[in-house]
Amino acid sequence: MDHHFLTIYEVADALGLHHKTIRGFINSGKLKAVKVGKQWRITREDLDAFVGRNSSLEKKQDTESTSIDIKDSEILYTNNRINSYINNRISISAVVDIKEVYKTKFERISNTLIAVMNNKDVKMEGATIHIKYDDVALVCKVFLWGNTEYINEMLSIITLLDKADC
Repeated sequence: MDHHFLTIYEVADALGLHHKTIRGFINSGKLKAVKVGKQWRITREDLDAFVGRNSSLEKKQDTESTSIDIKDSEILYTNNRINSYINNRISISAVVDIKEVYKTKFERISNTLIAVMNNKDVKMEGATIHIKYDDVALVCKVFLWGNTEYINEMLSIITLLDKADC
């Protein structure tokens, strides 16, 4: 089988994310990668499985930790609890673009979504959220990964937060 390997930087560029975010996905087991020398390599099949495109490879998720990674106008929150016995058959990834968002609204949206992720609700297990803000285009992007209940709840909350300003 002929595999085309991608670097962390190529994957980050393709997904519009920071290379450290991709490393976080690899370290948490969400993105399958192999180490070649001192560098990580990702196959196209593994990238397709990660973003939810059709692939013959199955994605295996290990639930081991909770982490928050905050950078300039970017927030990544992963909620993976140890000894999770929930086996979700359906996993969804979603990207939400919220336009005409000023910095204060972005902060309110991101703080609220992180607070929701911090609760002990079982539907948050294994879920991930990444929030990115473009202060030039005034766009807030919310990347969600999780089960159907989690995605449904987060989309409802995002809709309510957006309507609160109308």
